[in-house]
Amino acid sequence: MKTITTCIVLLLLTLVSQAETIRHEGILKGAPYTVVTPQSWEGGKVFFHVHGWRPEDAPHEADLNMEDPFYEGLVNDGWIIGRTAFQENGVDHDAHTLALRDLKEWIEDQFGPIKTLVLEGESTAGTLVLRIAEQDADLADGVIAKGPFIEFFDTELDSYLTAKPQIPSILMSNTTEIIHALEYSVLSESGEFPASLRPLMRPGHVNVNWVERRAALMALLSTIDGESTKILTNGTREVPARVTGTTEEEGYLVNEVISVNPYYGNAFLGYHPDELIDAGIVKGEAFEVEAAGKTWSVVFGSSYGDVPAGEWVAFPTADATIMLVRNHQSAIETAGITVGDPIRIKALQE
Repeated sequence: MKTITTCIVLLLLTLVSQAETIRHEGILKGAPYTVVTPQSWEGGKVFFHVHGWRPEDAPHEADLNMEDPFYEGLVNDGWIIGRTAFQENGVDHDAHTLALRDLKEWIEDQFGPIKTLVLEGESTAGTLVLRIAEQDADLADGVIAKGPFIEFFDTELDSYLTAKPQIPSILMSNTTEIIHALEYSVLSESGEFPASLRPLMRPGHVNVNWVERRAALMALLSTIDGESTKILTNGTREVPARVTGTTEEEGYLVNEVISVNPYYGNAFLGYHPDELIDAGIVKGEAFEVEAAGKTWSVVFGSSYGDVPAGEWVAFPTADATIMLVRNHQSAIETAGITVGDPIRIKALQE
């Protein structure tokens, strides 16, 4: 196979025995990438997850968590999974499209022809993959847009789209931002590839779980294979039940930070949402949070916009956990918390 001379390859071959995968990491034309391959790749199937806007000072990395059941299932089904961090953070649809094309070419150079390539983008990258479906349809065989920003009139905006996809596409949007996704689907009906809409019946932005992602991918593959498009399908699914590990101590519910988002500063807590309700914590009202030697009040809400910028809110996720957020600021930096740190919560006394 030929090599790409412009690729600075820093291959870290990490064997992951549970899924029998190989992880490849490097820099391609200035863009960090991560590619995970199954031990045997025979079906020619490739999946790219495309991240949305990140602050300029956020980590510039192609993060890919293979403990996520969605990715674990894909690689066990024989898919190659790829991700690029682009040349820089921010939004640049033209440059990001080129980076995706470069990564596709690198995979074909290293591993052989791609038969099916699916792009899944979230938030601003949801807009990007729809734009690719409209303008660069040769890049992929189908796209999934989660929580895309959509503008139909102002051609100067990054979110401008025509609702004329040239390949199969699926839109997944939460109830609080469903209108433009619905408009896109309706406007696309007259075209050769009408877009399918899978509403997620909960508030939020890209508040979606791995079961819903898996169901959307299967639906998209059916359309790629020639089956008729279902224009509207309820995309909401429940995740399997889990043991939360929540305990009670001195009137508090005790759990821990199970993951963080280093790009936006949000923390995910191991509680099940029902545990908060059973403890008398009421939607729309504040409750007490104690962590890292600090105590503060947090609104038990439904999404980021329930509080003004700089204020605290916590709300259920599609994965049946609790997201702790300081709106437009970093919760983990303000609170001084990280993965594994204990969290104590209780209803405020009247």
